[in-house]
Amino acid sequence: MNPIQTIFSQFIERFGTLSQGQKVAALVLSTVTIGSIIAMSFWIKTPDLQLLYANLSEQDASAIVDNLKSQKIPYELSNQGKTIRVPSNQVHEVRLQMASEGLPEGSEVGLEIFDKTSLGMTDFIQKLNFQRALQGELARTIKTLDAVDQARVHLVIPKQTLFIRKKPKGKASVTIKTKAGKSLNERQVQGIVHLIASSVEGITADSVAVVDVKGNLLSGSQQISIGAARSSSNYQHRRKVEQELEQNILAMLEDALGQGVVIARVTADLDFEKNDQTEEIYDPDSQVVRSQQTTSETAVGATAPGGTIGVQAQLPAGQNEGGAGAASQPSKRDKNNQVLNYEINKIIRVVSKPTGIVRKLSVAVMIDGTLSEESEYKARTQEEMDQYLQLVQSAVGYNEERGDQVKVENIQFDRTSELQRIKEMEKQQNIELAFQVGKYVLGLVFVILFFTRGLKPIITFITTKPEEEEEPEEELGDGLTDEERREEEQIRRLEEGLASAAEMRKSVNDFIGKDPKFTAGVVRKWLRQKEEI
Repeated sequence: MNPIQTIFSQFIERFGTLSQGQKVAALVLSTVTIGSIIAMSFWIKTPDLQLLYANLSEQDASAIVDNLKSQKIPYELSNQGKTIRVPSNQVHEVRLQMASEGLPEGSEVGLEIFDKTSLGMTDFIQKLNFQRALQGELARTIKTLDAVDQARVHLVIPKQTLFIRKKPKGKASVTIKTKAGKSLNERQVQGIVHLIASSVEGITADSVAVVDVKGNLLSGSQQISIGAARSSSNYQHRRKVEQELEQNILAMLEDALGQGVVIARVTADLDFEKNDQTEEIYDPDSQVVRSQQTTSETAVGATAPGGTIGVQAQLPAGQNEGGAGAASQPSKRDKNNQVLNYEINKIIRVVSKPTGIVRKLSVAVMIDGTLSEESEYKARTQEEMDQYLQLVQSAVGYNEERGDQVKVENIQFDRTSELQRIKEMEKQQNIELAFQVGKYVLGLVFVILFFTRGLKPIITFITTKPEEEEEPEEELGDGLTDEERREEEQIRRLEEGLASAAEMRKSVNDFIGKDPKFTAGVVRKWLRQKEEI
């Protein structure tokens, strides 16, 4: 016979010998076992899903899902259909295939809008599509920045006309959503502003406004942006100076006293005023003749231009002071001109005052005490604190003329919260360790119980033949009732239990005294059997 048929027949034979309750328990146990095996097989066959795309638009998600269905690739949707996961061994292959088909397209419409054009498109529709495409391309470019999650761009492109002498200016606005845990600094915002201004004709940097999703203005006009950039730069420089001084103090004291026993805070007052001064200094005592020019002129016998000067010019012709007929004497004129150029010593001095110089420092340092062998707090001595004060003053460049202030105090630190946090962390670690150990222990116990209480009894039940109860052949099919069989059993036990006549007589008397009716029935049966013999 086939071994499988033999096992099956033994199982049916053993199952038929069970009581009603045992049959129900066996069926329940078999069902649970088969269900567990099926569940484990499904769990083992479940693929490891990894992220394919996240934060998809409804159009992109629908297109990608249809593509996955057509390829019969298992997928999982989450985050209201915005996140798609696929088996880990197919992530890169699916991404490359989706990219080759232009998915995901994104919610922004780019220049691909002109891939399909209709013949009846008007000039207005073409201009509108060009503006949409330009806005979409700019939004895609801005989204490539590391800190930007989403971006939208709105452009106001002026209408070009021949009847306006002065060309109108365009405007732009940008809405940005940053990624979790990241932010844009002023330089990055200005980079976005100039990106928009350089990409669209007619838009300048002062006409671009950048806001975040909460409505905070990140960039407005150019003057405001320059002022904000300068203020941000000054603040960052001040914080950098303060942090460097704090690190100098901590690095020096913690190396000597230990970690966590020093707290240092520095406040720096810096002068960011920009001052350029130009001086010109002249020295009059150091004059030197640079050049000299002398001119001499002599004129004889010539009348001066304009005639004779004086009363003689008013007299009649031929008359003079000496009387009539006196001849006029020839005139003589001398002219000397001298020009001297002096060079004076001049000093030109241009003084530019550096920005960010320290005007005043305020330093506060707290130092914890020590713990004795009995864990008792011990304050530091005044001599030690004086030494620490001198060290701190040297580390920060203390200058009394500037009005610097340095305070070093010995204060006992409150470490209650720190100790409590350490205890909670240890407790949490112990709980996690207990859960991990308990998980493996329960799994091991389940496996052991499954094999010992579930699988092994089933195997034993199937492979073991049922024990045949030995019954006397004369008792099979004798037609006796249940009551008669019980009487026979009692008689058999009575005969086996009596070893001697005295014991038999005593046992009979006791038996008759306990159940006279049953005794009478036994006697009648004996008499009936005797008559039959």
